[in-house]
Parts: sequence; structure tokens; C-alpha cells
Amino acid sequence: MASRRDLKRDISYVIGDIFTECLIYKELVPGTNQKEAEKLIVDLLRIDNEFITRISHTEPGNAKGYYRALVKDFQGEITKVIDKLTKLKK
Repeated sequence: MASRRDLKRDISYVIGDIFTECLIYKELVPGTNQKEAEKLIVDLLRIDNEFITRISHTEPGNAKGYYRALVKDFQGEITKVIDKLTKLKK
């Protein structure tokens, strides 16, 4: 299992990359829904705060299962965000 610091860093990198992509869509791609892009940016910030906080407050006793569930939840949230990002241009 990766250390908590590495997990926090990985989450921040993923969120940062998607955040940058969303800003590029919002500012540079014509025909992008501006309000949806702003909602997506707020969603990304919420996800970042939520998962960094969850990493910092681990359940005692079943750390391995807790982190597996956390990573699975994070992947699910990121998949939803990426789906919304691809629909910004439509």
C-alpha cells in the first residue's frame, strides 16, 4: 500500500490535471457551456477536499479495506467528472 502522503499527492495530481483541462475548455474552446464548466470546477474542489480529509481520518482497525474503498470511491467520482467534462462542448 502506498503511504498516505503519496496517496494525497496522487489525488491532487489527478484533480489538478482535470481542473486544468476544465479551465482550458472553459476559456479556449468555443461553444462550451460556461455555467456547467464552473459547476464542474466547484465539483473538483469538493472532491479534492473530501478525499484528502478522508485520507487524514483513517478508520482504526481495517486500514487496508478502508483505503481500498477510498480508492474505489475516488475512481468512481473521477469517472463521473470526466463524463461531464466530455459533454461540456455539446
